[in-house]
Amino acid sequence: MVMYFNPLKVLMPVALFLLGLGIAKGIFDMVVHPLLFAVNTVLIFVSGLIIASLALLADLIVRSRGDM
Repeated sequence: MVMYFNPLKVLMPVALFLLGLGIAKGIFDMVVHPLLFAVNTVLIFVSGLIIASLALLADLIVRSRGDM
């Protein structure tokens, strides 16, 4: 259903939130435990990257389809 509307409006806020959360948690981890990254920090950040790339790909598909 997202593909028929604007996928960037739906998916990009989620992706930016996860990316911001991953960066903030990464900074917190570096302050509390230097030279140690938690696994969940990397997972949050990579999830944000994957959702952002999915949003850009979905937007590309929607724009290339045009009006059929």
